Amino acid sequence: MDVTVSYEEGLIIAGIAGRFDVHSVEAFRDAVLERIDAARPNVVVDLSQVDFMDASALASLVNTLKATMAHHGSIVLANVSESARIILELTRLDQVFDQIEATGEAQRELRLAA
Repeated sequence: MDVTVSYEEGLIIAGIAGRFDVHSVEAFRDAVLERIDAARPNVVVDLSQVDFMDASALASLVNTLKATMAHHGSIVLANVSESARIILELTRLDQVFDQIEATGEAQRELRLAA
């Protein structure tokens, strides 16, 4: 798995490519979860390049949601791949996370909510 992270106007923008599983959640946590604070409470996670997700990846996303909420922020999943969408639907986490088709649209939504 590859994780890319950028920062923009109070947002953490993360892109994940490949397998998002037990072997890669630590990289996600180091790149994203530990950087959420009052200055950057909102996270956009681009899942367009994810070809596999397991329970540890879902737990990592839930932990990210909790961390953003602790700083009065939010998380948006953008460009959710078909394989990621199926896992989110099976676990009903699709009802917990906001999902948007475009990363730029997710960024605008989070800025408007702030």
